[in-house]
Amino acid sequence: MATNLIPETMFLEAKASWNTRYATPQGFICQITLRGDSGKDLLEKANGALSYLLEQGNQPCENNNNHNGRETKLCPIHHCEMKQREKDGKVWFSHKAEDGPWCYGKERKNGGSHE
Repeated sequence: MATNLIPETMFLEAKASWNTRYATPQGFICQITLRGDSGKDLLEKANGALSYLLEQGNQPCENNNNHNGRETKLCPIHHCEMKQREKDGKVWFSHKAEDGPWCYGKERKNGGSHE
């Protein structure tokens, strides 16, 4: 059976793609992948998707593994990656906040956003 399809046009890849994992309010871990014609187009779609997911009560997955095998978590305050740290047998997650102090993903006791 002959076809007129040119092999190069049969499987076109998107120029840009983005995916994220999230947890539904019921606790299911899901993944969504978006594709776009440009980075700008993709980032606009991603921002819309993130807004929609959060409005529906979904949350970012808290536990992920990064490429070096160390566990990471997303900061619930700043929505950025917190790295696993270890010292003297203790393990914690933190990241450097934009305003200077280290953030541990918890509200400060005196009303600030870092502990």
